Amino acid sequence: MMLKNYATQDANMAQVRYAISGSPVTHSLSPLLHNLVLANLEKFGDDIELKSKKSSVHLVDTRAIEDALGWGYAGHAPHTPDWEYTAAPFGKFRTDALLKKAIDAAMEIEDAEQCLASVSDSNPVVPLTSENRYLEAAVRCQLPTQCLENEVWMNLTSPLKHQLVSEAISTIDDSMRLQSVNTLRWDGQAWWCASVDGSGVVALAQHHGVDIKSGAVLGIIGGGGAARSTADAWLKAGGKISALPGRRTLELPYEFESQPPTKSIDFSVDFEGSDSDGSLFPNSNLRLNPAYSIQTGELETRFSSLITQPLDGRWMLVAQHLEAWKRLWTPQYANFLPSLELLLTQLVHAENLLEKYA
Repeated sequence: MMLKNYATQDANMAQVRYAISGSPVTHSLSPLLHNLVLANLEKFGDDIELKSKKSSVHLVDTRAIEDALGWGYAGHAPHTPDWEYTAAPFGKFRTDALLKKAIDAAMEIEDAEQCLASVSDSNPVVPLTSENRYLEAAVRCQLPTQCLENEVWMNLTSPLKHQLVSEAISTIDDSMRLQSVNTLRWDGQAWWCASVDGSGVVALAQHHGVDIKSGAVLGIIGGGGAARSTADAWLKAGGKISALPGRRTLELPYEFESQPPTKSIDFSVDFEGSDSDGSLFPNSNLRLNPAYSIQTGELETRFSSLITQPLDGRWMLVAQHLEAWKRLWTPQYANFLPSLELLLTQLVHAENLLEKYA
């Protein structure tokens, strides 16, 4: 497919096929997040090229990266699973109708829940400025900075993150070197990739007031793709690491010093679910469990569960999803995106509506 001239492209034609690929994926909230971000962007009218009516979301349940890339090229997956939140596949009337209801209900929420506000800045709206460091970074690595006619965006989850190693795919970071690719973009002519697990954790920790650049210590359990991405991003942000071995030992493609776990820990992440009581990092000020499950109960109960420790995996999911939009998919719109706390608030409201139809 030939790339159209950016200046003459019809903005209304910009469209995206989005998928979360891996196994299992039926529990994933990423399709819901994708449509929530898109709905937030559409508020800016003609300034935004993407249109929800031209876009679609999918689940690609596979354990092979070849199947995920094959779906990207041809739009075909081995089978179409039911989404747990609607008990029906994407593309079927039930799921499409309920997804629209959930998005519409969430978009009525314009203010973030106060309990989710950033420690350093309680303003739920990202200020619009002329400076955009994400756009500048995209230009430096020659990433397309406008939405092309037919794009494919994909998030990868286990067990696909370490499988993508190819010189035919352009990377905007060290994700392939780290074997931690979790975000893909097909621009109509080539594949681009990135890892946003780590930058998502960094953004989340900063949201909670952790001063990483001053040498904050991250306690980390695990050695998989998300753990490698997180350790790498934390170190590059100026922090230090205290790594405990789990099923896999944390290894990076360079030497790093691991602090003792008895040291004061500013933030800890358990990628293996082995530290539910916090005993492995007893001096950790904040703890995160990257996993999440279906929420139940009233809105107040749902929001309360998000501010207890360890922090629910929705925090990381939302943070890394925003990083994907900023760094790979639409760096030109980084300053238009909703804040972490607003998007998380809208996600809870959308989930709450879906549960009523379960």
